Amino acid sequence: MVVFALRRIGVTIATVVASVIILCLLWQLALVLLHANPLISRTPLGVFDYLFGAHQTTTTTAAQHRAQLIGWMWTTLWHAAWGFVIGVLASMAIAVAFTLVPVVEFMFMPIAMLLRVVPLLAMAPVIYLVFGNGLVTASLVGTVVVFFPLLVNLTLGYRSVSAQQTDVIRVYGGSSWTVWRKVSFPHALPHFFASLRIAVPGAITGAMLYEWLFTFEGLGAGINTAKSHFDYGGIWAIVVFVTGLSIVGYTIASIIETIVLAEWGPDAGRAGAR
Repeated sequence: MVVFALRRIGVTIATVVASVIILCLLWQLALVLLHANPLISRTPLGVFDYLFGAHQTTTTTAAQHRAQLIGWMWTTLWHAAWGFVIGVLASMAIAVAFTLVPVVEFMFMPIAMLLRVVPLLAMAPVIYLVFGNGLVTASLVGTVVVFFPLLVNLTLGYRSVSAQQTDVIRVYGGSSWTVWRKVSFPHALPHFFASLRIAVPGAITGAMLYEWLFTFEGLGAGINTAKSHFDYGGIWAIVVFVTGLSIVGYTIASIIETIVLAEWGPDAGRAGAR
């Protein structure tokens, strides 16, 4: 089982590295083919020079660029972490309630879907008006992004258990909670982690939207600052930072998924046998 998990982790990391290289090549190729304005566009090497090279303007250096972006990054990660954690916990709790008490799903799911179809850009100002500017609003904007995909996929995972598996547990006197713990939960893990990988960049996007609309801090607000100073290198660097954070978060979620599924997933026994 350990060998299987390590092999999956190695494949995941190698895939991410290859994807980054291909992305940079496509980025460079797109700028060339589209004849992008060099005043506005930046190549991968241009962004690298902005952050690590000898790039210098009359007021800033590459070291200052890095320090500023890293400071903004920690603020965005703080906002994103709250939205991510609240969204994951809330979706897990409600999905369990849907499974154990089906009438709850019948009552709540239409409301959840109705809220989901409202664009986040339209919902964020409403959240801001109700809760004001602060961590609560930042958390709720991120929660909206994370909550619904996880809720739907977790509920689908819990419902994917076959009737035969459920009947076996009930024949031996198992309760609905036992069915959930022994069968539904392991079957829902692949659905959970599939959504979790998407939720990581989603939480970052929600945090940046909050910062872009309502604050003067974080990577989202940094885009407004860079734009107002015609610092196009800074805008491209922020895009690279956000992409890198999303890739790292996605990779960490994939590694955790590999370890957890190898131990507790529905195919854990077969993985160990291999």
